[in-house]
Amino acid sequence: MKRERGREGGTAGLAAVIVGTVAWGSTGIFVKEIHLAALPLTFYRLWLGVVLLGVLLLVRRRPLSLAVILRSVPAGLFLAADIALFFSALKLTSVAVATVIGALQPALVLMVAGRLFGERVGRRVVIWTLVSIGGIAAVAVGPGVPRGEHLTGDALAVASLLAFTGYWLVSKRAIGGSADSDRYTFSVMLVAAVAMTPVALLGGEPLGPVRPADWFWIVLLALVPGTGHLLFNFAHRFVDVSVSSVVSAGNPIIASLLALLVLGEPLDAVQVAGGIVAVLAIAAVAYQAAGPGAAGALPGRQGEQAVIESDFVAREPCPEPGMEQLRLRLASRAGAGNKNLLPKVRQSISIKSWQGSG
Repeated sequence: MKRERGREGGTAGLAAVIVGTVAWGSTGIFVKEIHLAALPLTFYRLWLGVVLLGVLLLVRRRPLSLAVILRSVPAGLFLAADIALFFSALKLTSVAVATVIGALQPALVLMVAGRLFGERVGRRVVIWTLVSIGGIAAVAVGPGVPRGEHLTGDALAVASLLAFTGYWLVSKRAIGGSADSDRYTFSVMLVAAVAMTPVALLGGEPLGPVRPADWFWIVLLALVPGTGHLLFNFAHRFVDVSVSSVVSAGNPIIASLLALLVLGEPLDAVQVAGGIVAVLAIAAVAYQAAGPGAAGALPGRQGEQAVIESDFVAREPCPEPGMEQLRLRLASRAGAGNKNLLPKVRQSISIKSWQGSG
């Protein structure tokens, strides 16, 4: 039963990543439709997100704690920088180019995921990541590499990429196996809004007046892409950052299609082909994470799986057919390596950590 709970949690985590990716893909069209400068737009988007998430916490009767707020400070600062830089980039360059630069995040995550979180990044994941990045790059630069006035926007998108990677990694570390994704997301949004307020007030760009039509798009910007943050913070409990970051790399595909349909930004044959390649590569990574034998592809599975197996080995004989032989085989294998391992593991780690993560 414990294993099934973990598998269900992993499936829910992957579903949250996929839906969150679609939600984030809509960011570009909302920003393009809003007639506000980047810093005022960031100000309103963050504070509206605080209000919406605050209402959610009130409805769910989830009081805040000082520990959660303090834990969210680094991520909040990274998020404020990411949103401000990304919105600024979207004002100066195309949706496709700004989002494809952000899609290079998996390459950065793969460099540090093993060192920071002890995640096993297999060779297939690396290969599919490179393939997905190549396909996404084709989506962005199919018509030609942007030059001139777009270079500033591209540079801002690169800075946004670095800030977003920092936000992603510190959120993964802060969430861990906790079920506080809603309170954590609210705290992150609050820290980001507070940090952005003096920047917006002193940035020299007026905060108003805001057109009624702009308020409509700002609300959608807070609701739809904003929900992506909640979904991804939930998924951090179950999905390795090396996997979720690759799945989220589908963001430019969603963004480019929406930009074509809503904004009329064209896509040529090279971009379409690149999109197909990227989607297939991303699907391959997601399949490996959700499929049989993918315990190493979901977060904390290596350690938690070891705890389950160790506890199972150390138990009394199992009445189920075939299970006793398996228990003895595992006990023999573990005893050959370290005879004192199982008692220490059993004493120091409780199986409740697995039950809580499902």
